Amino acid sequence: MKAIPLVERCQRALELTRRQGADAAEIYGQSVRTITVTLEKHDLQTARTHQETMIGVRAMIEQKQGFACTNAPQNLAPTCSDAVKLAKASPADAHNLFPGAGPTSYVEGIYDPAAQQFTVEQGLHYAIQMLTLASEMDHRLILGDGLFSVEIGETAVVNSHGLCCGEKESLFSYFALATAREGDRVSNMDYQFDASRTVDGIDVAPITRRACENALGSLGATKGESFNGTVLLSPNAVQSILCGLILFQTNAKNVLRGMSRWKDEVGNAVAAEMLSIVDDGLLPGGVGTASFDREGVAHRRIDLLTDGRLVSLMQNSYSANAMGGENTGHASGSARSIPGIGPTNLEILPGEATKDELIAEVDQGLLMTRFSGTVDPISGDFSGVAKGAYLIKKGKIDRPVTGTLVAGNGFDALKSLSGISNERERVLNFTLPYLRLEGLSVTAG
Repeated sequence: MKAIPLVERCQRALELTRRQGADAAEIYGQSVRTITVTLEKHDLQTARTHQETMIGVRAMIEQKQGFACTNAPQNLAPTCSDAVKLAKASPADAHNLFPGAGPTSYVEGIYDPAAQQFTVEQGLHYAIQMLTLASEMDHRLILGDGLFSVEIGETAVVNSHGLCCGEKESLFSYFALATAREGDRVSNMDYQFDASRTVDGIDVAPITRRACENALGSLGATKGESFNGTVLLSPNAVQSILCGLILFQTNAKNVLRGMSRWKDEVGNAVAAEMLSIVDDGLLPGGVGTASFDREGVAHRRIDLLTDGRLVSLMQNSYSANAMGGENTGHASGSARSIPGIGPTNLEILPGEATKDELIAEVDQGLLMTRFSGTVDPISGDFSGVAKGAYLIKKGKIDRPVTGTLVAGNGFDALKSLSGISNERERVLNFTLPYLRLEGLSVTAG
């Protein structure tokens, strides 16, 4: 039997939903094949593959919205009927709407046809390569956790306003979590991530090597020193401490709920002048790159912060209608739920100094490569343990330290920012530099 294209399935669901009595409807489809190979305790743990097609149906009746989804696309009628019934029973909301059809420039390079032939055996090969590299580097190294993951899929969106788009994607992602052990001495763990959109672009060696080198560097860590002052965050630590706060505050849904401190700050300074942040849904090779968002609105590059000023919020159709603003193409989510708001590829733009130059200007401070603790995106308060931390003395790395607590406030940290490196690393769908912050509380355990 000939396979039915995903866009055609979505169009059939749209027709069925309208027949059931919906004034308007949107259908979002996802079809994905995944391969996952996991590492644990320096050994292969599991290797599995999975394939699924999911269809999400949003029905609108007099601005009342209902949603239903199914992973049985060969039988769409019950799901379409459920969405209409739920819409009839839901309260009306004047801001509910679907976007109209608009121009979409399809992104090149997010799908590699060679991915269709990628096998579990190939995934195992790359996972074994990570283990082998760690073992060959130093017998004290252990990959406590690791992953090689493949996603080959297709997405499609159609709605009753004439919007119709679809595209294929492939993504190969991998991470290594390394530690080192020598007798009773155990290093801090170090996490490194990377990804590729193409089979030829897969390279697990750099992240494995970097995680292992950092783990070895923290072996033999001793008690640190307590002070209030300078902390240099690695890209991993930046992602853990600051990115969640930035995303929460720039999410228009949180503004509508009155939960964002930046609700009235568009156009105003919210961070040090040296800080600029963009979200680029069209970033070449980006983990979050796609031609369109969860609602079929074209992606583009959006400036969130420019020279420390908040210049834009992330908006989907609902929030833009509610706030009388521009839809920025940030509808997020899967076919399992109604659209939310989320980033694509968030980038903190690079500074002019190298990491070593940022360190050279510090008389006493701490370099933190990982953070384990709590971060409140509403208040901005954070506190936790500095993992893979190094004491900085008179402009140089002095020694690795352990049991060190770091606390502060993210809003204050953004304003106290005193340096941004020109080196950047990819952490999931973030591209981040080293950030030097001032006035943090550092407590030796």
